[in-house]
Amino acid sequence: MVARGVEQLTQQQRDALAWQGNLLLTACPGSGKTRTLIAKLVAEVEKVRDTPKSICCITYTNTAVQEIELRTAEQLGPGDDRHFSVSTIHAFCLHEILRPYGWLRPGFKRATTILTRESPDFELIAQHAAAQVNYFQLTQSDYEAFESLSLDPRGNLVGLAAENVAIARAAPFFWQRCAELDYIDFGTIIYGAYCLLRDHPKIAATLCAKYAWFLIDEFQDTTELQVEILKLLHATDRSRFFAVGDLAQCIYSFTGAKPELVEPFGRDIGAKMDLTLSGNFRSSPKIIAHAERLFPRTPPMTAEGPEKVCVIEPVLVRTLSNFHAITERFLPMLEEQAIPLGEATILAKDWASLISLSRQLREFGVPVVGPGARPYRRSRLFASLAEQLCGAVTDPTPESNRQLERALFHAVRDATGIARMDLFSPSGRVVFIRLMHEAKRLAAPGGAIHFLDNMSRATGQILKDAEFVDDVQAGLFYASVQEMKVDMQRQQIDIANLSVLDLGLFASPDKALRLSTIHYAKGREYGAVAMIGVKQGRFPHIRSDDVEAEKRQFYVGVTRARRLLMYISEPDRWANPPSPFLGPQGVNIL
Repeated sequence: MVARGVEQLTQQQRDALAWQGNLLLTACPGSGKTRTLIAKLVAEVEKVRDTPKSICCITYTNTAVQEIELRTAEQLGPGDDRHFSVSTIHAFCLHEILRPYGWLRPGFKRATTILTRESPDFELIAQHAAAQVNYFQLTQSDYEAFESLSLDPRGNLVGLAAENVAIARAAPFFWQRCAELDYIDFGTIIYGAYCLLRDHPKIAATLCAKYAWFLIDEFQDTTELQVEILKLLHATDRSRFFAVGDLAQCIYSFTGAKPELVEPFGRDIGAKMDLTLSGNFRSSPKIIAHAERLFPRTPPMTAEGPEKVCVIEPVLVRTLSNFHAITERFLPMLEEQAIPLGEATILAKDWASLISLSRQLREFGVPVVGPGARPYRRSRLFASLAEQLCGAVTDPTPESNRQLERALFHAVRDATGIARMDLFSPSGRVVFIRLMHEAKRLAAPGGAIHFLDNMSRATGQILKDAEFVDDVQAGLFYASVQEMKVDMQRQQIDIANLSVLDLGLFASPDKALRLSTIHYAKGREYGAVAMIGVKQGRFPHIRSDDVEAEKRQFYVGVTRARRLLMYISEPDRWANPPSPFLGPQGVNIL
């Protein structure tokens, strides 16, 4: 049987799909690797439909998980969801290894809550741990080191925490405090899962009896510990591996990712490694030429998409501040090229560089989304669903309806821990229509706070009536709104004058300029990209001893752009020159 959607694949993508052994597939930016991965997932589900087997897909972010789940479900039939699993590596290790088998690990305490950077107790736990080693003035980089705590197979710290003496000393106290408060962090999840597989081979055998294939996305960002987990699974000789990645886009070294691990792993599992996706369906030839100067490919990356006829040259702005470069050069170029504001982004190495710029642009009258724009934590349970409801009310379009359906699916999954694919069935459609009617009714009389309080209660009740949530889970939506209100008060937001239209802006990215870090933008694409901070001391960073890693980060920023690319090397008080990545050893625009 020919898998659905195969006719839309390129020959290179078909070759990858057809290979039935282990495969390490190299994919250039914009090459349709997600489409290829989904095609492989659908094809293999077709083969195991009448068996007890499943296909496991592991990707890097929750956003990617959601995209793959939804696009796969669109190509399969009812009930096929039991034959595939899509998750991050952390979710896979937690749900498939640590929680069911953790009792085999001496001293393991089953924790109920995953600790993330946005957890309300995160900073308190970090401060407690640091205090145990007499370190009291934590900086943003210290919190980032705590957030990225990772271990290698020998139990040694790697990544940012290993380079931070104080945080390295405080790490044991951090983990101890997590256990006391019933939390588990990402580093503990991965290390605990590895130890269980290492010490109890039957666990790997059981998993591989279940999963015929492991499909691995963004393989270049895999850590040594994660590679060892995959090797233990491969050692059972029961499952095959389909891994997709790009060494030039490895930008997570601060978590312990090592691009040099990719080729040895491929040899270890006997993978075919000479297949590549070299057609870029995103960027113009001019932008691709800049990318090729940074990291030449064999075969060379070529422009194959709609922008292959675009002849706009990348631009360097050296004499203006970030704000003036955006308002006087970037925004006029968007208008000249008819690129909608929502298809443009400003990229920087870190959030701190964007916050003041975000505020300046808002005061200038430019609608923006990004740091300093959303007045509450995006992770709040009702936040995304509320934004999509507001967007569907204030700017109803077929796309806003699709986004609302996805937000509803994710909200129910987050509240219950279950992926309810029946939300896309006729009964789910009834829930969707009821929510829309209620949102329209509640949006009319008052502002955003009135809407949030009442719509969160209504959402819980509607979902409860349809038996998608229980009593307790229904109440979580209203509780989430109270957390959002606290977030807004902390940021001194004038909540009395916050409107439904303001919230709907976050659901209508085609109306707002997006500000983002390069790390956050990875996997995304934009009609126009402005990269700020492109100067010596920032690219590469003055304290970095890994210029190649900095160059890869720069490369990822360049390759997000479809038509328009602007480098901004703003003057500073130290008179730093433009980045060497702009010179003869880089894109050669100087």
